Formats: sequence, C-alpha cells, structure tokens
Amino acid sequence: MSSKGRLSKVYSCFTEGSIGVMAEIEVSVMPGIPTFSVIGLCDSSIREAKGRVLTAIQSSGYKCPKGHITISISPAYMRKSGSGFDLAMAMGILFASGQIPEPTGKAYFEGELGLDGRLYATPNAVVRLGCSRNTGFDYRILPLEEESGARCAGIEGMLVQSLKEAASLFENGAYRPSSYTIDGTVDEETTEEYPDIACLKGQEKTKRALLITAAGFHNLLILGSPGSGKTLAGRMIAGILPPLEDQEIPECFAVRDRASDVRGIKYSRIRPYRAIGPQISLTGLLGSSSSLAPGEIQLANKGILFADEICEFRAELIQSLRTPLEEREVSLFKNGTAYRFPADLIFVGAGNPCRCGLYYEKGARCRCTQTSRRNYLASISGPFLERIDLFTEMRSIKRSDMEMMYTGAGLKPQSPVMKDIVRQAWDRQKERYKDFGGGFNATVKSADLPDLMRIPYDVVGYATELAGSGMFSARGFTKILRCARTIADIDGREDVSSDDVSEACMFRPHEI
Repeated sequence: MSSKGRLSKVYSCFTEGSIGVMAEIEVSVMPGIPTFSVIGLCDSSIREAKGRVLTAIQSSGYKCPKGHITISISPAYMRKSGSGFDLAMAMGILFASGQIPEPTGKAYFEGELGLDGRLYATPNAVVRLGCSRNTGFDYRILPLEEESGARCAGIEGMLVQSLKEAASLFENGAYRPSSYTIDGTVDEETTEEYPDIACLKGQEKTKRALLITAAGFHNLLILGSPGSGKTLAGRMIAGILPPLEDQEIPECFAVRDRASDVRGIKYSRIRPYRAIGPQISLTGLLGSSSSLAPGEIQLANKGILFADEICEFRAELIQSLRTPLEEREVSLFKNGTAYRFPADLIFVGAGNPCRCGLYYEKGARCRCTQTSRRNYLASISGPFLERIDLFTEMRSIKRSDMEMMYTGAGLKPQSPVMKDIVRQAWDRQKERYKDFGGGFNATVKSADLPDLMRIPYDVVGYATELAGSGMFSARGFTKILRCARTIADIDGREDVSSDDVSEACMFRPHEI
C-alpha cells in the first residue's frame, strides 16, 4: 500500500420505507495506526460491521490492511440500518488495499457476512434489487439466498455463497451474469388443501356470498350459530381464488421479504391467506411503526385476511381497519414521516350474532336480551359496516349434513367450478378496467361508476329508490352497484339488471 493510501468506490442499496435508495460506498485505506470508522448517519448494525467484515476477510484467506480504514456511505443525510452493506464494505476494503483487481465499471454488492465469510440474505431484497435494476451497473453480486428476490426484481447479476467466491470473480475475471426472471410454472396451483365449498351443506346463501366475494374482491361478514361452519367458510374462499399473476408476485414477495426472521424464502403464486383472532395486537395487525415490520393486513395483500370471532375483537382493532379497507393501504409513521404500504385484500369476518350465538335459530332458542346483544356487537360500528360489501348469516344444519360437511364423503367438488367462474369474472374486469388503472369491481376508482360498469339509467334509478327508502347510505349505494356488477359478471352479462341490484341488496349488512 502506498504512503498516500488508496480509495475505492462500490455501490449498494438500502430501504426507506417501501422504496429503495442507492448508496455510494467509498472506502479509504490510509497509512497509520489501525482504525476502522464508518460514517454517514449509520446505526449500530452498520457500525458494528467491523467485527464481521474484518474477520470474514481473514477467514477468506485475505489480509486485514494495516492503517486507517474509513468507510463513507452516502447520501450522508439519510439514516441507514441493517447488515446488507457487509459485502460491499468488505469488497471495497479488498479493492482499496490492492488485494484484488478493481472493477473496470460500476459494481453493486449486497449481503450480510458471517465470521467464516459466508454470505447471507437480508430483508427487503426485492425492493433494493428493483432499485438497482434502474441503475446501470456493470457488476451485480448478491447472496445465493436472494435468488427469489432477484427473479421478482427481474435483474442481471451473479449469486454467490461467500466473500471468497465474490472476490474470485475479480481475481479470475470470471464475472458472467445471468438474467433472473419469474418462472411462469412455479406453484401454479395451491399446495395447501382448502375445504371444498360443496361441504357447506344447507348454506346456499353463504355459498353464493363466497362466490360473489371472490369474483369481485369484495369484503364479507359472516354471522351465524356456533358450529354452523363459519370458520370453514372463511377458509373455503381461498380455494376458489386464481393464483397470483406475474406482476403481483413481486409485490406479495416484497411484503414477506420485509419480515426480518425470513431468509432464503421462495416466491409463490399462492395467494396469501392470513387468519387472525381477538388476541392480536394493533402492531401485529397493522405493522410496527418503529421497525416498519409488516402486520397481518400487509401480509394478506392480494389475498385474504380472515378475522375469526370478530365480535370478540376490541373496538380499537375493528376501528383501525376502517381506513385500510377503504384506501387499500396501510400508513405507518416513523420519525415524523408517513410510510404507505399496499393492503389490497379481501376481508372476511366471522362471528356469533350474540353471546349465546343462537339469535338466528328458529324456535326462540336465543337467551340474550336486546340490550346484551347490542352490547356484544358494540365493537362492530356502523362506519366499519360501511366498508363491508356483503353480509350473510348461517344457521345450524342437520346432523347428517354436519357429518358430510366435515368428512366430505359423498360430495361432488364445487370449488374447481367456482374457481373457473371467478377466473372468467376477473378476466372481464381486467378488460373493462384496463384504461382505468386496473382493479376489481370492489376497488376500481372512477367518477362515473354507472357508465364504467355499464349500469343502465333505469337500473341506477331503481337502486336510488332503494337508497331513498333508507335501506342504505350513500357509501352503501356505491357498494350495491359494485356488487351488482359482480353478479352480472358471474352470469356473463354485459349490462347490470335490476335483478342484480335486488340480489346485491339481499347481502347488505342488516339487523346488526
């Protein structure tokens, strides 16, 4: 090393909320008393990289340079955290100390180093790699564990397992990048067995509600007697949803990849299904503001969030769902900054209609007073119900039907047929809304829904009359039109009819 020292420059990336920010990493090795400094508004996880990086360099057969090692990570005005800079810092030191030839172009590195020099993936790989894709790099070297992230981001680069392997690419001139894309055949069908909808014996209204919910991406509330199959119905809907499309996979994978306890996870076409209970915390539901770790509502993006025993939930939990269900996103606040994450999902809630659960049963079997029932349902507020598109009730079934429901014996499968109907309904909506940013009947935004959804003037007038009679509010009026459009799509009709509006009204929340 010369008396003047040497300088090298490499690149990496960090995340700021849900976006990636490119980082320029300059490494200086100067003569003098051995020191190691990391500057650039970095947290302890980066400053403590000294032990990991220097030990990994020695374990890989290289020497730790003697002198002042200074590492600057810019932009210096933005806070940075995580161990994903380890490989970039180690390679910068090897370049600056002259132990391996410097690259002839811009080089991108990321990954956490073990003390033995092995390379590990870090959370948020999809976001970082997606950011690096838009920058012209001549070299891009990543941990092998980030293959799924590389495929979701659609990048070119090389995957390695250790610092030694990464360094040898420059020592031997062996850098040969590969193109990573999503495999169109992976996980085409769900691997988890969901109950077939045919098991819902004697619950025809609920079956229809499940089909409409899936076909239009609507929110659903199921109230019914204990043991009537509410929880089963909540799981069945996952079995009739088509798999994720190519453009949806990266978004879903990115949420899972943000979970700090996940390494080497694989991407999948299976739509998320997340089940929550009354014990869940507000942080567990919406996500952590301090770490920006995803909550259940974020993990359910593009899939289903199923809330079992919803009437037992604390009122604050129910109220916290209002904005995400309306805006289809979650906002987390950290250091005075709002970070928005997608939460485009189907919400399905299930619970008892009263404390004893027998309110819908015939023969006056319910033991609850109107006051006790009102108190039991108090957490489900009117504003929350306005976010629900469909409501259905479930009653007890015969013993023979119950046995058939849970064993599936003698039933002809219906879920595959319904899944095909849902797929066709989605195709119609995709074509209809292609010039309006895409989406489903439940989510598409337009200033003129009747015109966009092909709802004739007389049908709109009929729905208006029902709204005027006090059956539903202005927001409920829009929900009726959206559900009616879905019913028409299920039947394969271009225009919405008055019968579609009438059926949609049957599923509006009432008597709650």
